[in-house]
Amino acid sequence: MAASDRTKQLLADGLVELSKTMPIAEIRVKDLCATCDVDRSTFYYHFVDKYDLVAWIYAQLFERERRRASVTNGQEMIESMLDAIWTRSSFFRNALSDHSQNSLASYLLDFYIGSEREVACRYLGRSELDEETEYVIRQYSYGCLGNTIEWIQGRSALDAKTLARYQYRCMPDVLKRAWLADAASRADVAGTPTPSDLRS
Repeated sequence: MAASDRTKQLLADGLVELSKTMPIAEIRVKDLCATCDVDRSTFYYHFVDKYDLVAWIYAQLFERERRRASVTNGQEMIESMLDAIWTRSSFFRNALSDHSQNSLASYLLDFYIGSEREVACRYLGRSELDEETEYVIRQYSYGCLGNTIEWIQGRSALDAKTLARYQYRCMPDVLKRAWLADAASRADVAGTPTPSDLRS
């Protein structure tokens, strides 16, 4: 692991530990840096604020599940990602309790929309999306995030498997095709078999 990633992981571990005894909204960067024995300048070199760090923790989970999955954001990966989130639900529930402008929800929405916009542009061979495609991606992202937050907060009776099935079923066709094309591209680079969904 590179030195930069080790520092990020150190700060992530420190934030998770502090969050066990206090709301993340009340954790100051100064306190986190003292816990991790790093300078504040080191923190701000890597992150904009503590919610940027929480979003990084989420992104690391996503990347881990993406590497394991045959298709990024296929139904199986969505389910495994939800399972991974649920094992850390107390941490994410804590982070989501803050509704300020720079909240975790805002960062996650940017993450969802950004990753989906990127893969759709690559699939369509464009530098930017047309208005309708941009809209359906944003609509899907808002819906997935809202339902996932309700689920994390215990306001949904759905289990991870059912929620994953519904989220995949509601995914716009352009995104399904884009993620499958992305999987085929990654399989070609890695020299691994093409996902069966692409051979049908």
